Amino acid sequence: MDIANFNALIAWIAQHPEWAYATVFLAAFSESLAVVGLFVPGALVMFGAGAVVAVGSLDLWATMAWAAAGAITGDAGSYWLGHHYRAELPNRWPFRRYPKLLEKGTAFFHRHGGMSIFLGRFVGPIRPVIPAVAGMLGMPPARFYTANILSALGWAPTYILPGVVFGASLGLAGSVATRLALILVLMLILISGSIWIVTRSLTWLQPRIGQSLVRLQTWAGSAPAAHPGSARGMVAALLDPARPESRALLLLAGILIASAWMFFGIIEDVVSGDPLVVVDKSVYHLMQGLRTPISDGIMIALTELGDAAVTLPVISAGLLWLLWKRAWRPAAYWLAAASFGAVLTVVLKAGFGLPRPLPLYDGSIAFGFPSGHAVMSIVVFGFLGVLSARELSLRGKFVVFSILAMIAGLIAFSRIYLGAHWLSDVLGGLSFGMAWVALLGIAYARRPAPPIAAHGLLVVASIVFIVAAVVHATSQRAADTARYAVQRPLTMMALQDWWRQGWQILPAWRIDIEGENEQPLTVQWAGSLEFLSARLMAQGWREATPMSVRNSLLWLNPRHAVMQLPLLPHAHDGRHEALALIRPVKGAPDHRLVLRLWPTETMLPAPRTPIWVGTLTEETIQRPLAWFNLPRDGRDFIAPRRILFDNLSGLPVQRVIRNAASAPVGEDGDIVWDKSVLLAYQPE
Repeated sequence: MDIANFNALIAWIAQHPEWAYATVFLAAFSESLAVVGLFVPGALVMFGAGAVVAVGSLDLWATMAWAAAGAITGDAGSYWLGHHYRAELPNRWPFRRYPKLLEKGTAFFHRHGGMSIFLGRFVGPIRPVIPAVAGMLGMPPARFYTANILSALGWAPTYILPGVVFGASLGLAGSVATRLALILVLMLILISGSIWIVTRSLTWLQPRIGQSLVRLQTWAGSAPAAHPGSARGMVAALLDPARPESRALLLLAGILIASAWMFFGIIEDVVSGDPLVVVDKSVYHLMQGLRTPISDGIMIALTELGDAAVTLPVISAGLLWLLWKRAWRPAAYWLAAASFGAVLTVVLKAGFGLPRPLPLYDGSIAFGFPSGHAVMSIVVFGFLGVLSARELSLRGKFVVFSILAMIAGLIAFSRIYLGAHWLSDVLGGLSFGMAWVALLGIAYARRPAPPIAAHGLLVVASIVFIVAAVVHATSQRAADTARYAVQRPLTMMALQDWWRQGWQILPAWRIDIEGENEQPLTVQWAGSLEFLSARLMAQGWREATPMSVRNSLLWLNPRHAVMQLPLLPHAHDGRHEALALIRPVKGAPDHRLVLRLWPTETMLPAPRTPIWVGTLTEETIQRPLAWFNLPRDGRDFIAPRRILFDNLSGLPVQRVIRNAASAPVGEDGDIVWDKSVLLAYQPE
């Protein structure tokens, strides 16, 4: 369901609340009815009803009353069936189709007695049969109805209030909720997918590797005295049953073949311009369209995990640990894996000379294919797993390789999201890194090395990784934020051109989630934000308290004045507001004016002066419950603009009216806007 349809549904519910209350009653009744409750998502309906309460379309107490009434009635019907049929109940349809469920309900009732009615209302699958069991076993009606009513009064708020909080949190999340949620879902899919691939691969390959070993050993031994240099001789030497590393060798050989095949296939597509190149551009534009300031911060933190400032300390710490343990051969392979992996990546970049989506780097790393972050994350974390795997249990291998695959996958995903690489760059880097790790892993596993205290190596590498990541993020965050910022081309426009008609080309609506028109942009300002802020603050405006983890708790205290509450961030075209000012509304303690300005890609030349677009709304603080606040943006954009017009007196300011072509109709029909925009600029 898109935003427009959701808003239409909410508006319909507000106009016909009786149907919503009836739905709540029927859902609660059906979920409580014997056996039927197994197939009715009553809890989900209660949660959704709570979310609708949060947006103000339903009354909280009426919703909980109808939910409790439905639950009481449903349990009463179930109790009547059990009381009426008694011993015949297990033989009656539909109970005879679920004998085990009835047995569990009976055991639960015997275990908890009268409390089973209260407890059973909150216990999953057996919930719909507990009242019927109570009637079947002869529980007195007075005792049953007492427990029934009390449990329903507790059940209704238990399932509805989380929905209210969820609905309120969507409002508190601001305009980036959907984009951020989609990015988080993609990351969750990536994490779970990495773990699933590792787990399934190890689980699926374990028995098959054993079978393959037997077949290869049979084939290699079928020719007596095979020459050591022949294919059978090499296989026989490699898969000697006396060598416990045979399974690892076969697994690494399979990874080498698969990853090398994938790497050369990607090279062919990239060089010949096959469909993968078209997919590159589609994925790039999709990711850029999903960018928000919050998810940008998350992705920058993830991409910094693959920077040399983090991987080099991990490589050095692992090397020192191995040398300290006198594990000379593992240390040599560890150093070779990292150093040659880095060198080969630079050589491949220079050899192919393929550009990145954006020019973010200079020198030897200016080119994109393959992704250095993807290669080195696989090489460093992958070979760390190879060195540790022999001394880990099967469960330990699952955990270690899942974590390492997750880290490498998140780093790779961040490169695509930030526009640092095409999809083909990242896939090529991952496949090349896996091939290199598998190749070195085969060479390392062919000659057994002494134990290397794998747990100690993993602990040291983990500690250094975390410390290096924190230090690097602290020192590099500002520079990386600027480097990976969304790049937008600038347009120059003369002051008089903008003042007369040029303002019409700037956006008319704030673009919110899913590209929908959310609010009209009724203000355009040409000048510095510092000058405008100082001017308005002299007229009673003040800077809004920014949202943070600490002061977000203020939203849970309804006793705070509206001017003390932090301002929730709004986004326009993937960016948060650059300036946010608030002003109290005379005679309305729960209202405040909110001015937000966002940058545009249009500037005035000589001197270069940015042009900003913004919204001006009258925000209302509602309190659907007694223990939190909920902000609502006003839908009248005319009255607030008049106040701002008066506050800007003395500056060059005018009110202009948009033509029909540049002022599309908004998504909501209750917007009060006369299509006029306030223009103002800073005098020289």
